[in-house]
Amino acid sequence: MREFLRKLRWLTRRRQREAEMREELQFHLGEEGAPLGNRTLVEEDTRAAWGWERLEQFARDAAFGMRQIRRNPAFSAIAIATLALGIGGVAAMFSAFDAILIRPLPYADADRLVMVWDFTGPNDVTSRHNSTPAEWVEWRRLNTVFTDIACSQPGDVTLSGDGEPEQAPARKVTWNFWSVLGAQPAMGRAFTEDEDNQGARVVVISHGLWQRRFGGATDVVGRKISLNDQPYEVVGVMPQRFYFMPSREIDVWLPASFPPWMRRNLSLHDEQFVEIF
Repeated sequence: MREFLRKLRWLTRRRQREAEMREELQFHLGEEGAPLGNRTLVEEDTRAAWGWERLEQFARDAAFGMRQIRRNPAFSAIAIATLALGIGGVAAMFSAFDAILIRPLPYADADRLVMVWDFTGPNDVTSRHNSTPAEWVEWRRLNTVFTDIACSQPGDVTLSGDGEPEQAPARKVTWNFWSVLGAQPAMGRAFTEDEDNQGARVVVISHGLWQRRFGGATDVVGRKISLNDQPYEVVGVMPQRFYFMPSREIDVWLPASFPPWMRRNLSLHDEQFVEIF
């Protein structure tokens, strides 16, 4: 504590301490007959002992950097923008790397979870297509390999009421989506097979949306919210750590409720499927 207070006094009374140091060093060097060439070295050693050398060096470097920016603002702006873009790019790549390869997926038996697409061969412009709801129906009916097969479809909704309208990232999923992932809402429940088949207006929301839009209200389950100008009942809130690849930011989970014509159309390649062994 004494050392800290002594260094603090050095900083607050630096000019006075510098003058006292020079006067005292001049006296001692003159008395001892030491060559004056050693004076600079002695002063530096004294400053290192009495003050915070690294902090002072940082302050000097920062002041020098600010002077350089003022002298050439255009070049400095380009250099700062380039550095910011580089840091942003590295941060984005690390976030993706962390989400895909480092951080474990928040699902039960995540190592047994796979995704499948249609392979159309080298003759098509795109050799890989998302599968169709009709294929999902048939694959699930004939399945002898996987524990179950679930289907999801990306989308967005407009959330209004209880504040300013906002565009919320959403996803339509089949009723068995939650059991395939081995994940359940932290509050409330997921929607059922009957609700999915009947097109019930029920919704599961993310933990982030619950906190941001509804202030973490404990009575949010059972509340009616407006999505695309239609009333939906909130039946569940997902855990904070839950996310679904490839997009981590999903705020609204809706029943897929595929209509009969979509369940029969094998050429509508705009769906994504999730399955587990």
